[in-house]
Amino acid sequence: MAHRQEEKPENTPVELFVLAPCESCHEEDKFEQAVLSQLTKAGFENPDCYVYNVYKDSGTTHFEKTVRKYRLELTLADLPAAIVGGAVYQGTYQEIGEAVARHLETGVPNGGITNDGPDPETNAESLANSAFYHEISNALKNDTVLVLFVTGACESCQTAEEYLQDSLFDEKFNLLIYNILDDENSLVLRRLMELYDVPESGQQVPLLFSPETYLSGAEAIVNGTGEMLEAGKAAGSWREILSRLSQEREITKLSKIQLTVTGFLNGLNPCGISMLLMILSILLMSGRNFYGGSLIFLTGKFLTYLFLGFTIGTLFSVIEGTAFQTLQKGMKAVFSILAFCFGFFYLMDFIHVVKKEYGREKLRLPERFRKWNHNMIRKLVEIPECFWYPVLFLLGIVISAGEFLCTGQVYLASLLYMVNQNKGFDMQLAGNLTLYLTAMCVPMVLVVLLVSKGKSVMSASHLSLRILPAVKLAYSVFFFALFLSLLF
Repeated sequence: MAHRQEEKPENTPVELFVLAPCESCHEEDKFEQAVLSQLTKAGFENPDCYVYNVYKDSGTTHFEKTVRKYRLELTLADLPAAIVGGAVYQGTYQEIGEAVARHLETGVPNGGITNDGPDPETNAESLANSAFYHEISNALKNDTVLVLFVTGACESCQTAEEYLQDSLFDEKFNLLIYNILDDENSLVLRRLMELYDVPESGQQVPLLFSPETYLSGAEAIVNGTGEMLEAGKAAGSWREILSRLSQEREITKLSKIQLTVTGFLNGLNPCGISMLLMILSILLMSGRNFYGGSLIFLTGKFLTYLFLGFTIGTLFSVIEGTAFQTLQKGMKAVFSILAFCFGFFYLMDFIHVVKKEYGREKLRLPERFRKWNHNMIRKLVEIPECFWYPVLFLLGIVISAGEFLCTGQVYLASLLYMVNQNKGFDMQLAGNLTLYLTAMCVPMVLVVLLVSKGKSVMSASHLSLRILPAVKLAYSVFFFALFLSLLF
């Protein structure tokens, strides 16, 4: 037995994560003792066991870092949990302790769990739709409103609640009480603690907020609320707090706007527009269904870029999530250098097109690819009508893959940005990618409508030349901004 104990891998770190907002419950200590008890029973005398209260900033930071490190789909709703070398164990404190002990004894995971549940609602939407947000918004400007956050089975919370409702009955104020067992209220409290700069020692419930200040803990609430009311610190409007709370929502909207604008600018790429104009000219000369042919061709392009986006985005997210940090840093360095180079060359192209020196452009589809695409497009007139739509669809795929050398510069940069913002490839990133590509198709749809409304292909071509300087300049600004974001 002594020999067996010597072989146990006691240096394997055990990380315990618990959501413990109650000041009188001491859940961190209970969790740690329950796990240590099981480890001691199994023969581990000095296990490396660390407990983190995810309700405090340091615990939240380490929890998020650990989840990203092991690529876990673990959320606050899944706590308490233990993580041992990437294996997740959930259940009661005793069940978690037993599972961890078996893991350390054998050196291999035993029934570790990775939560595959749906992603939680985004912070921005939760805050904007919370009961707190709506009730505070409806309060009158001259109302004195106090907000108390509590949790169930918490003696300190009951003490604070009874004091505010009974002992201060002669004071004129409205009391709003929110239980943090509701995920929506928990999110609001976490955001308020950030806005009020509540230190870790005060990140617990009961927690009382006024527009100007806060009181943490039952003792502080009982001893300080009356003084706060007398000093007038409880009066005033919550408008500034609500405005700061809604900033996350505005940032989310701005991000969508950025994606839409960037996608639209990418759709103005002269390589893609020139190929489209040739297709439209063939459609006009053929006398066949103009709108149907245009739609099929654009559908082929859209699906091709969507497939390339999913494939490359998944690759980026895999590399982003691996343990090869050197490779990660190397990729960012390469992309930052490329972004600077593209920004510089687009700036030079902008100068050339302003001077109408079109032959001196550096960033455009190579001559060989353009001739090849043109030859393929001209052969459309020789295709029997029964194969017209399938060939147009395939042509959209082939041309998109070819012109990716030109339009793919901004597209790849946008993909890298989206993956970095999302910390991986998921449904939200897929939605952002679809939004980006939809915006990218808008300029091409506008060209189709322009040509169909009696305008000639030549006039559309002249229009594309007139906006070319603005497109080149916008691309240059985009790549320089990307360079700075990757660098810093």
